[in-house]
Amino acid sequence: MRAAGRVATLVGLIMAVVTAAEAVLPVLAPVPPLAAAALVIWGAAGWALQVPQQHRLLAVREECGTVAPALNNSALYLGSAVGSALGGAALSAGLSGAVLPWAAAGVAALGLARHLWAVRDRRTAGACARRASRA
Repeated sequence: MRAAGRVATLVGLIMAVVTAAEAVLPVLAPVPPLAAAALVIWGAAGWALQVPQQHRLLAVREECGTVAPALNNSALYLGSAVGSALGGAALSAGLSGAVLPWAAAGVAALGLARHLWAVRDRRTAGACARRASRA
C-alpha cells in the first residue's frame, strides 16, 4: 500500500473512532467511568486526526501548496464555531443535552462518508493544476 493510501486509511479509521465515540456517549452516560473513557477517546482521536489529514491534503493537492491545509484549518475552526452555536441554540430551545452527541455523531458520519467518497474519487487530485493551467 502506498504512503498516501496508508494515510487515507488512517484518516478514515480515526474518523470512524470519533464517530463511534460520539455515538456511544449517550448510551454510556449513566456509567460515569465509561462515559469519561468515551470522552477521552473522542478528544484524543479528534486531535489525532489533524496531522494525517493535513498530510493527506498536501499529498493529494501538492500543486496547491499550503492553500489546502490552510482551508482545512479554516473549515475546522468554522465547524467548531458553528457546532457550538447550534448546540447552544438547541439547548436554549429546550432540547436535552443528551441529543448533542447524537447530532455530533451524525455530522462526523457525514464527514467520514465524504472522506471515503473522496478517497474513491481520485480524478479530482489534479484539479488545482488544471485550474492553474487554464488561467
